[in-house]
Order: sequence, then C-alpha cells, then structure tokens
Amino acid sequence: MKPALRFAGQTMYLQVYQVLRSRLEMGVWQQGQTMPPLPVLMEEFGASRVTVREAMHLLEREGLIRRRRGIGTTVEAIPLSDRWVRIATSMDELLQMQRAVQPTVLNINDHAGLPDVQLPSDQTAAQQYVRMQRVHLRQDRPYCVIDLSIESGLFKRHEQAFLQRPALLVMHEDTQLRVTSARQDLSIRCADLVEARHLAVVPGSPVAEVRRVLSDEAGVVVYAAVVVYPSHMVRLSMDLLAPGNAIDRKATQ
Repeated sequence: MKPALRFAGQTMYLQVYQVLRSRLEMGVWQQGQTMPPLPVLMEEFGASRVTVREAMHLLEREGLIRRRRGIGTTVEAIPLSDRWVRIATSMDELLQMQRAVQPTVLNINDHAGLPDVQLPSDQTAAQQYVRMQRVHLRQDRPYCVIDLSIESGLFKRHEQAFLQRPALLVMHEDTQLRVTSARQDLSIRCADLVEARHLAVVPGSPVAEVRRVLSDEAGVVVYAAVVVYPSHMVRLSMDLLAPGNAIDRKATQ
C-alpha cells in the first residue's frame, strides 16, 4: 500500500474527495465511464475502505457519481466549469466581473476598523469604517464571501447603494472620490467551517483569498476587503509586457 496523502489541517477523506473531484473536472473520467474499483483507490491513496467510501459518498451526494452493487461506480455528471475562478488583474476587469454578482449582507457594524489586510507604508487608516460580511451570488450560486470595510463618510453618501450593490461599482460612480492606489494580494488556502457553509463547499476545500486595499489622494484607505472564492482551480491571466498602470488617476479608469 502506498503512503497515505497528508495535508495539514485536512481530514483524509476530504483529501481523497478533492483529488477525485479534480480528476472529474479535468475530464480524467467522462460521463458514463466506470471509475476504478474501491481496492484500486485504496491502494493509490494509501487509505482505508471507510475513508475512500466517505470520499465517494460526497461525490455521490453532489450527483457526480452513482455506486451500484455488481456494476461499480459510474460517472453521472461532470462538475460545472464555473468552479474555475478567474482573478481580475485590472480594475476594469474587476468592475466588469462585479456587474454580474448580487450581494447579500450577512452582518454590518457601523463603528468598526479594517479587516486583516496589510497597509502599504505610505497609507493610513481612516478614523472609522462601516464593516460588512457579505456573500456575493452569481447565477443564484455563491460566488464569494467577503469581509469589507468602507470609510464611514463615503458609506453614508451612498448607504442604500452599498447595501444593495457591489461596493466597487458604487465607488466607481462617486464623482467626489479619487482613488490613487489600488492593490491586491492572492493566496490559496483551505476553507474554514463558516466560509464553507456560506460558499456551499466541503470544509477544508481549496479557496482563493484576495486581500484588496484602495486609498484616496491623501493616502487614506477608503476600502479594504478580504475576499474568499471557492475553487479547486484558479486562473490568473496577465499580460507580462503590458505597460505599468499610473497610480495618479482614478482607479476605475
């Protein structure tokens, strides 16, 4: 038997589930095909029969496979391609993507600070922010969960719009606001229990985390967010020869 897979903080059956689901996404097994029998998968993953069965149960619960005695395990459906998450690398692209999402507010705090983001050395926090946790839906499915703070004065100018629409779109339409710095950092990690529930994924599933900070002409942070996208696979496309974007302009241009 091969050594078992091990990833810190993850239960073994979730690891097996994630690998098998990724193979379905990549087309290793097509709809109608029979997957390898249980003993073969046990040998490959170095896992017990119970562990592999638990992983297969998750796939079956999603409607991706069907297990039948005497026939084996057949592929019933291929995971939807929108599990690929494209991370925007320009403000124009980010705004375009946000036009297709619908926010749902989970909670709101009128007297709050910033989420856990790292501020550049030349930027400072405002005195007070309105902080919200939200789920963004796309085609009626969870697209991301977001923890964001908006400078209080800015929020009060467009309170209803910020509660009902993506924040960056509202900021884009504010003629008084001039954003001169917009930065984001991407990392890949595992979903915690709360995130998994909101995103409709299994706890421990891979997620893409983006930490985003926007500042005005005075170097004051007007928007900061930690955005978590559910995805086994992340697509990040950049033109490596594109000219650098000047920061002394409105970030939405």
